[in-house]
Amino acid sequence: MVLNFPVGFYEFNKDEGLNFQLNRFFTSGILSYDEVEAIGKQITSFDAWIELFLKLAKEAEEEGNMEKCAICYRAAQFYTLGDTKDESGRLLKEVLYEKCFEAYKKAYENEEDMKYERIPYQSGYLPVYVMKHTDKAKGTIVMHGGYDSFMQEFVRYGMYLYQTGYDVYFFEGPGQGEVLCRCNIKMTPQWEQCVSRVLDYYNLNDVTLIGISLGGYLATRAAAYEPRIKRLVMYDLIYDFYGSLKARMGKRPGKLLDYLTKHPRNILWRTVEKRMERIYFTKWLFEQGYYIYEDIHTPYEYFNCIKQYNTRTISSMIYQDTLVLAGESDLYTVYYQEQLDALINAKSVEGRLFTKEEHADHHCQVGNIKLVMDVIIDWIERKDSNA
Repeated sequence: MVLNFPVGFYEFNKDEGLNFQLNRFFTSGILSYDEVEAIGKQITSFDAWIELFLKLAKEAEEEGNMEKCAICYRAAQFYTLGDTKDESGRLLKEVLYEKCFEAYKKAYENEEDMKYERIPYQSGYLPVYVMKHTDKAKGTIVMHGGYDSFMQEFVRYGMYLYQTGYDVYFFEGPGQGEVLCRCNIKMTPQWEQCVSRVLDYYNLNDVTLIGISLGGYLATRAAAYEPRIKRLVMYDLIYDFYGSLKARMGKRPGKLLDYLTKHPRNILWRTVEKRMERIYFTKWLFEQGYYIYEDIHTPYEYFNCIKQYNTRTISSMIYQDTLVLAGESDLYTVYYQEQLDALINAKSVEGRLFTKEEHADHHCQVGNIKLVMDVIIDWIERKDSNA
């Protein structure tokens, strides 16, 4: 697989959220700048987003470019509401997931350096991309995504690490991709359960665990309970999921949210729910949470659920070498120093705050993936040489 990560975070659209997602789908190097720029100029609504990416997906499929086809189906699926149905009455989000999955399957089926496998897990399975060297590797890396990720989105990240000499195991866990969409296994904070299952199945020891996005919390949770993890990479840190969202709201709205999350029957929740129905993005945001988490059906339940996803109480349980990554423009970076300070028992702690000048200041360093991969590789190699 030829890898070419573009450098730069661009203004494809005036809307901050839409622009980040456009850059996110551009940053892996599958879509061209001109294609993303053209879509960004035409987006006037979420419906337009979906329509434009579906059009590009079909064009890519006709051209036989299945990787581009897949990422476009993923982009369309990402902003589709959970209750939207297609012409035949099927849920569009599920239909687009299957189209996306099948396109990725065709795109990667001839990659000799990568095998797709399924590990039995609970009532379903954990899918894993295995990239294993026939000769001795530099080491072993286990990777996973976060909140609503598909592992296929990060295949190029894993392949880059593999091509530098590491065995790589990239898996999906509860609440992610195939585990959610096909096995209906919802997200859980107890991430050590699925990580341990992967380590057991492949008989892995002395591994580096990399958690991407919300995976920064999930991987930390796993490392707190799994001694076979020797090196931990928070890519990026999620010290306090709820607290970061609250900080973005501002001081007074944040205090109100704290109050409301302790009072489920407060009349103001009706205002939140009405706003949710009226504004597409707000409705989509909560519906994503309802889909991912178990038995979550209201904004009150959603906010209280995400309070569980914090490393405040488990950071002192980390004894591994630990790398904390953050972008200076990312909302989670508000807790960057707190996260570093909380790792009081870690074997070693190193942090990297990426800057705008490096084109890597946004969440998960969208804009300069090669840079962050190189930083991770350099850190692993230094830790291994000092072991």
